[in-house]
Amino acid sequence: MSTFGREWCLLDTDVVLCIFLTVFGLQDLTCGKVSKYLTLAAFIAGIFLRGTGMAAGILAGALFFPLFLVRMIGAADVKAVAVIVGFLGLSRGLEAVGTGFFLGAVWSLERLLRGGMMARRLSYFFAYIGRMITWNTYEPYYRADRDGKEAAIPLAFCLAVGTILRLAAGHMG
Repeated sequence: MSTFGREWCLLDTDVVLCIFLTVFGLQDLTCGKVSKYLTLAAFIAGIFLRGTGMAAGILAGALFFPLFLVRMIGAADVKAVAVIVGFLGLSRGLEAVGTGFFLGAVWSLERLLRGGMMARRLSYFFAYIGRMITWNTYEPYYRADRDGKEAAIPLAFCLAVGTILRLAAGHMG
């Protein structure tokens, strides 16, 4: 395959990923969830376009899965990480995911400061870590009934925006 054809193929793969991430992000932003059918479609497209390259995504999803188990991130966030890394490969994927997590951290900080929740959430976080270390217990960090919706952000949306921004910057040079 010529170099031009190869670059076009990578661009097409990036465009397909961006389309899926746009829908992931909009669903997370509006509903707080990402459809499991959409995620499955993204994985199937990734296997078709990237073949065994999707194995990196499965590994990334497995590495982030413990954060879901203790409810620090949602299932949609783990699936978004897996799709992003699967489509982009380990290096570009982790850069994109890192950008998304950075955007999520900035949004979280803004929410904590604006909502006057910073001291309460930090106190809760340190007590949570203390219980994990002292009593070796792993309970959910976030519970909607206790913490409310204002303590959570749509991280899959942040991951989508971060990835799209990272890809755009990469394609611009």
